[in-house]
Amino acid sequence: MNYKTINLEGYNLHLIKSKKFHTIDFRIFFTENASKELITYRNALVGILTYATKTYNTKEKLIKRCQDLYSLRPKASTGRNGNVLVTRFGISTISSKYVDESNILDNVLLLKDIILNPLVSNNKFTSKYFNTVKKELESETKTIDEEPRLYANIKLLNLLNDNGKLLSGYSDLDILNEMTEEKLYQSYLDLINNSRIDIFVAGNFNDNKMIKIITDNFNFKKRNIVLEDKVIKHKKAKNEICLKKEIKNYQQSKLSIGFKFYNLTEYENKYVSFIFNNVFGGGANSLLMRVVREEKSLCYYIGSYINRLDNIIIVNSGINKENYDEVLGYVKKTLKEMEKGIFPNKDLEIAKMEAVIELSNIMESNHSIIEYYYGREVFLSDELKTRIEILKNVSKEDIMSICKKIDLEAIFLLEGDL
Repeated sequence: MNYKTINLEGYNLHLIKSKKFHTIDFRIFFTENASKELITYRNALVGILTYATKTYNTKEKLIKRCQDLYSLRPKASTGRNGNVLVTRFGISTISSKYVDESNILDNVLLLKDIILNPLVSNNKFTSKYFNTVKKELESETKTIDEEPRLYANIKLLNLLNDNGKLLSGYSDLDILNEMTEEKLYQSYLDLINNSRIDIFVAGNFNDNKMIKIITDNFNFKKRNIVLEDKVIKHKKAKNEICLKKEIKNYQQSKLSIGFKFYNLTEYENKYVSFIFNNVFGGGANSLLMRVVREEKSLCYYIGSYINRLDNIIIVNSGINKENYDEVLGYVKKTLKEMEKGIFPNKDLEIAKMEAVIELSNIMESNHSIIEYYYGREVFLSDELKTRIEILKNVSKEDIMSICKKIDLEAIFLLEGDL
């Protein structure tokens, strides 16, 4: 595999050469400082830009064009990563080894059409698709409570969000209500003109031909983007734990417990936190699963996940409400014992092995390879071999030390019938 970056006036072009896969994948990343309003507007943009273009002015025509070009329907997404918002557009097609070489150019032209030739007239998006996208986003937000675990996690995130930065990826209904076709178009111009842009190509291709195809078709103005520190830093922990309970007509109760990390070193944030989470509650072999679920039978499931850019860790559990105090007690006890080093060395070795396996799988698709290199460029992640070697050397003392920098901040209990 060969990787190189070409810094152009308005964007960075990244070429990843590999003969391992049968596809060529194109991704364009727009990176900005995150805000609640921006999340809602970017959600709308990824929807409307992939519905239709001026050239392919119906959804059906756009899908038909994709089929003609041996590609899946273009994908787009937006998501907050710490302090920044990342909006992606991409298209994948079969390698030119199997079809006419002109197919690559045609796919690039289609991606260009989606991003730079939107279905706009009189400085506003066409009402038909605007109204469709807006209704879809409204429905998505209003029906969050149909997924109890998701609903509980978003409610917990709101409790943790005392700095205004821990935002969910869902659209804000008030902002959505005020959105118009004109405002969305102005937001589109802001995306194109004022965000960091990275274009990635992954697959088996001729470098010089690919560079010419991309540079001939994507010309963005010069820009000077100042992005915030990607990692959210939290102020000193609260004196009191924020607890909220809500009753809904579900059978099973959902418990979400939120912790924040404070004053982590870069090494702890990038590496120790992941191993800690794997030991604590991040997998089938974790302490929480073994003690709370298997030994004590106090829950239907339990697990934790970490977001290092947000400096938080969240424990999720499906419980009977009468077991709330015991489950919470064991979560606290497990963390306290880990701080004292009371956990098997075998658990640490398994946690490290799981982390290494997960990293090793990065190179198993063009999609994950692109995400890996994007992470290296924007989030300053270390090279893969370096990451694996550092993870292998995380010690029990490292885990004990990071436990002292974790504080329980908020609890949300969604009470069901049980």
